[in-house]
Amino acid sequence: MAVALPLPLSSFVGREQELLEVRRLLMATRLVTQTGTGGVGKTRLALHLGSDMLSDFADGVSLVELASTADSMLVPHAVAAALAVREQPGMAVLQTLVDALRPRQLLLILDNCEHLVAACAEMA
Repeated sequence: MAVALPLPLSSFVGREQELLEVRRLLMATRLVTQTGTGGVGKTRLALHLGSDMLSDFADGVSLVELASTADSMLVPHAVAAALAVREQPGMAVLQTLVDALRPRQLLLILDNCEHLVAACAEMA
């Protein structure tokens, strides 16, 4: 099982209702989007939940940090790099990712997508 999450620098306190709700949503659907003002703890909540749900995903939990990705065309490349998926000659990166991820059961956390909404939606 792969774990590609940063280690928390402090303890996680509270937010039990939000954790339960996001967990429930993840069990019911394949895509969950968290929204809110910057600094309210969306990333921290997602990372804590990812750590808690490691045993629920046979292939682990991975974080793709997109804050420094300025070009929407690079979103698939960022995901491929985070998951160590190698590009295949003559094949689009997105198709390579689809083929590589199809048989896997993985929780993928895309963080800081607000400036790449359309590309992240297509990626997801």
